[in-house]
Amino acid sequence: MLRKIKTFKAHDIYYKSPVFIQHIMTSAYGYKLKRERYRKIYKNALKRYVKGDFDKEQKLIHFMKHLKSNIEFYKDIEVDEDNILKSFLKLPFTVKDDLRNGLEERSWKEGIIRISRTSGTTGANLIVYDSEYDREERMAYLDYIKYINGVIPFSKRASFTGQELTPVNHKDKMWRYNQPMRQMLYSTRCMRPDNVRKIYESLKRFKPVSLDGMPYSMHMVAQYILKNDIEIDWDVKAIFPTAETLLPYIKRDLEKAFNTVVIDQYSSAEGAPFIFGSRSGAYKIGEETGLVEFHKVSDRMYEGVMTSFINYATPIVRYKIGDLFEIDSDKEYFNSFKEDINIIKIIGKETDYLYHTDGHKVMLNIVLFLMDEQEETIVQAQFIQKTMNEFVVNIVKDIGYTDMDEHLIREKMYRMLGENIQITFNYTDNISKTKSGKVRYIINEVGGAVA
Repeated sequence: MLRKIKTFKAHDIYYKSPVFIQHIMTSAYGYKLKRERYRKIYKNALKRYVKGDFDKEQKLIHFMKHLKSNIEFYKDIEVDEDNILKSFLKLPFTVKDDLRNGLEERSWKEGIIRISRTSGTTGANLIVYDSEYDREERMAYLDYIKYINGVIPFSKRASFTGQELTPVNHKDKMWRYNQPMRQMLYSTRCMRPDNVRKIYESLKRFKPVSLDGMPYSMHMVAQYILKNDIEIDWDVKAIFPTAETLLPYIKRDLEKAFNTVVIDQYSSAEGAPFIFGSRSGAYKIGEETGLVEFHKVSDRMYEGVMTSFINYATPIVRYKIGDLFEIDSDKEYFNSFKEDINIIKIIGKETDYLYHTDGHKVMLNIVLFLMDEQEETIVQAQFIQKTMNEFVVNIVKDIGYTDMDEHLIREKMYRMLGENIQITFNYTDNISKTKSGKVRYIINEVGGAVA
């Protein structure tokens, strides 16, 4: 009996409890997080961000001195305060295996250390450390992004999350309330086209000031609102999508349905600098949170190399994260320390591409055109490449979808990926999500097999 008690986990108690107890347990955990993340460091950092008190040169000098003094791997680096960028650019690049295999010599375990885990789209697990200083600085900058878009910290918010809030087959109450944070959490794992009405009705009762989280799932609610000609009766200041690539038609539908602005956000569990959208549609690099270098991959397509100022426990230094950005430039290289950069679009992982039958990569920003002008008849779509000439298209149909829609997608794929490809359309009620609750628009099972 004692052995059974010891192996009985907290989530087992949670799942076996009545829903109202689950709300209480969610709030208790929220209270714990609030005490850990929103203390004096957070308050001072938020004031500093709002005030605009930032000197990029002094920040980089401070960061380089931290590397040299506290991180074993960087103890022999040069720190020339008169030409700090030159010193910085001498640092070696970092890849995921460097962090995975040399975590301890690249870390400074001072303060209240926690472990942060990430797997990304490749499924390759990675652990980094962060401290209370890192966590509170990060939370402050997230709230700063919201603040400049009209959302006061701790306003009522609805979060669409991949966390295991409810059993997967629980279709009645797919939300739990985090009272200390005034946050209603919605489980993206449980959302289906046939139960999205319940999510909308919950939002209508709750009336959140902002929405955040998985854009695919928020889009399902937006589609329900638009299809039923609903005008929401509360004021949504802004929507902040995270984790998944924000597709243009999803942004358009969210803004129309909720009569608000969508502010795209980019960061990573490793602690990459924040990059975020604006009301004009342009993207801004959060220079207070890090330095980004851009290396040209192809026409207007750049690989981002990240250095973070918001993770001093495991500093992310010239990290090849594998994400691509569309930028209005033809330069081979530039960085955010020296230049203002016009980021047009955050493309996402370099692995998000399909192969043409001739072997060249067709990147996500091009694949998006497969759905162009057909968003009204398709709830969700996913493109899977099985071999160089075999593709599966998963489709969740909306009202009005006909054979002509399939024909149009098929013809676009022939033009984009090769005339001799084989395409199988799979019609389903729901597209499978990853373990973290994300929907992947592209799955390439060929991978790096082609040079």
